[in-house]
Amino acid sequence: MYKRPARFPLAGLLCVMNIEKSIPIYLKWKEGHTHHSYKPYKRQLELFARFTKEKGMTYLKEITGDDIIDYYAEMETMGYSDATRAYSARILKNYIWFWKGRQETKVNPDEIIPTKFTNADKDIVTRDDFEELIMVLDERYSDDLVKKLVLHLLWDTGMRVSELLDLNLTSISKQGINGLRTAKVRTRKSMRYNLVVWGSDTNKLLNTYLGLRLCIDCKSNKLFINPKTQKPYTSRSIQRWIKQITSLTLLDKNITPHSFRHGKANEILDQGGNVRDVSAILRHVSPESSFNYLQLCERRYKEIAGKYLQTA
Repeated sequence: MYKRPARFPLAGLLCVMNIEKSIPIYLKWKEGHTHHSYKPYKRQLELFARFTKEKGMTYLKEITGDDIIDYYAEMETMGYSDATRAYSARILKNYIWFWKGRQETKVNPDEIIPTKFTNADKDIVTRDDFEELIMVLDERYSDDLVKKLVLHLLWDTGMRVSELLDLNLTSISKQGINGLRTAKVRTRKSMRYNLVVWGSDTNKLLNTYLGLRLCIDCKSNKLFINPKTQKPYTSRSIQRWIKQITSLTLLDKNITPHSFRHGKANEILDQGGNVRDVSAILRHVSPESSFNYLQLCERRYKEIAGKYLQTA
């Protein structure tokens, strides 16, 4: 009588994907269109692979939806924040979606739902903050020039740091008669190209920087290149610059690159713009993201809410 091999039904299959080998294959595919996310994706997936290994799993087909639930329960036990677990869930969902398309897993990616959590109060860059930040930088020095240009672009456009670093020399338009200039950036969430625009002050800094950038002998088409390594700057570099500049100004705020995006939204609303303007300029995929900015400014929220309340 025929006896099934002891090693689970996987042994009878011709193509069975090993969990550890599956990660570099997925990352190679992912890197082709979102190269800045490569390292954090790798780190999160390796944590998951370590968990499956400890549970005695070797192949993707051995993983079930219950295993993923157990993994996030363990992350919570280990003290990972809600934000980290939500970020990890988005990565794992995309990873499972990729391998399900290749019929290497039976897990339904729709079962992986990121943790719902509420962000703490966000520090917003105001126009006064922006003016203070750029005042400590002297564009006559190359290091300060690139940092000042980065701050100006973040403030004028509300770009995400990933979009900023994705800017190519060839994607930047010529300067218009009105002093405005545009570029096409790719939004990671929708993978669509959108237009960003900045003003004449930023453009003056850009023109000066381009004189230095075009002297860097490298094959990359990226706008922001480290002249020492001849490689594109990373998001970690931008975060470090902003932290250093913030400390020089003695601003009592935890400012990040994304704080400029929040600041841009508030600037639009303060200048009389509406939620649709915020959605268009910040290139939001979901309208809910734009409405959230109404509550970021306590003063404005009270003014809007007060219109519909009876007062003394």
